[in-house]
Amino acid sequence: MSEKLLNEFYAVTKTSVYHVKAHSPWVASATKIALRGESQVAVGQDIAEGGMIAIGKGLQAYIPEKYGMSHPLTGFERNPLNINTRYWGWSSSWIVALFKEKEEAMSCFNDTGQQKCDPRWIDSTKQVIKEIGDGHPSFFVFKGNEHDLLQPQAA
Repeated sequence: MSEKLLNEFYAVTKTSVYHVKAHSPWVASATKIALRGESQVAVGQDIAEGGMIAIGKGLQAYIPEKYGMSHPLTGFERNPLNINTRYWGWSSSWIVALFKEKEEAMSCFNDTGQQKCDPRWIDSTKQVIKEIGDGHPSFFVFKGNEHDLLQPQAA
């Protein structure tokens, strides 16, 4: 029995909110919908640019098919750490929290004193990661290494 994977969520960083959406296998978008201050990535810009999105300490865009994949990606091929960095695209700053609903994401964004993987929204972040699941066709979630969003932060 397979569970339905989450195909859309919102990522809040210290300065931005991204609407992240899976469109088809290996194709996602991560469009900035809000910005506080200045950034190289403008509101309305899609950092994925037709590739996949990795979820770790930040969002990382990468394009595995440019690496020569024309077949279903294996676990090894899906991991951006196994793909030449020239096929990586834009990345976001550190993630504060992940949400399924835009209103919750905007509320978090407008709050003060956000931290990396903020404990105030950890339940929402964990739920989004759980619902993305392992082996998602458009998203890769780092787990159990230094890129893992849920790993304790260094003091």
